[in-house]
Amino acid sequence: MRGPWAVAARSIAWAALAAGGCQDGKFGLAPPGEDPAATKPQPAARSVPEPIHLLLPQTIRIHPFTGTRTFDENGGVRGIDVRVEARDAYGDPTKAFGTFQFALHHYRPGNPNPRGQRVASWEEDLLDPKKNVLHWDSITRAYKFKLQWYQPIAVGSRFILAVTFASPFTPRKFAQQDFVSGE
Repeated sequence: MRGPWAVAARSIAWAALAAGGCQDGKFGLAPPGEDPAATKPQPAARSVPEPIHLLLPQTIRIHPFTGTRTFDENGGVRGIDVRVEARDAYGDPTKAFGTFQFALHHYRPGNPNPRGQRVASWEEDLLDPKKNVLHWDSITRAYKFKLQWYQPIAVGSRFILAVTFASPFTPRKFAQQDFVSGE
């Protein structure tokens, strides 16, 4: 869907989603033995009228700009600069109201399930429209998250990043990607 009708339909969709309520978001590093996705109950999906449901996220993908970064000029705060793209039923980038959960795992080469031991996890709640827009990057049309990690990240280390998106408006979405730090 393109043109002025697409803009109007998206505006109506976001207004309807914003009217559904907001929650305070929490950002932080979960302890290594704790999985925030396992402890948080999944709310029942809210009904979204047709054709607005077509503009909600159908898939997510980890954007290629994702990688390890140094976030301050002194090189003291390290982490992962994650870009996540949500796509609607037409395959277009769209905004997503819900909670993004991130888990970083060591990479296990030669294994059918390459996700090894979990190193860290983070959670970002983007149900609040004000917080949602803070993470939106209009150039890449993706969400950006600076996930801080205070442990040294050795250049050349290989990891698996798993991202889960949970929303009261859509079924749960999942994406994962392996990457090498410093690349």
